[in-house]
Amino acid sequence: MTDLAPYADVERLLVATLGDFGDVGTVLPSDMHDKLPFVRPRRIGGTDNGVTDVARVVVDVFAASRAVAWDVALAVQQRMISGPRRVPGVGIIDRATTNTGPQDAPYEDSRVRLVTAIYDVSSRRPH
Repeated sequence: MTDLAPYADVERLLVATLGDFGDVGTVLPSDMHDKLPFVRPRRIGGTDNGVTDVARVVVDVFAASRAVAWDVALAVQQRMISGPRRVPGVGIIDRATTNTGPQDAPYEDSRVRLVTAIYDVSSRRPH
């Protein structure tokens, strides 16, 4: 029996998909204050059925004000749930659903506001 190809890297899919909302990465940069708003997608688990990977993903939005963080997080939510997305060479997002909607969250630096949300992202292997 031949092993299946790995599923698409959902974090790479989301970095490419959310790149127009500000700087995007899976690790907070040391100079984050200079890159606000900053969007960080992180996989925190999920399931699969052998064909589709359903990743549970946290998407954090960091900004200099609550208003900006909230506006970006709401725009990100609409992008996430708006339908299929193909990222050439990485994979296909078939759909995403909101698991926990955007919410204000505490952050250790009082100069930065954080709005976070959790999504279930269904994706296929890259072709």
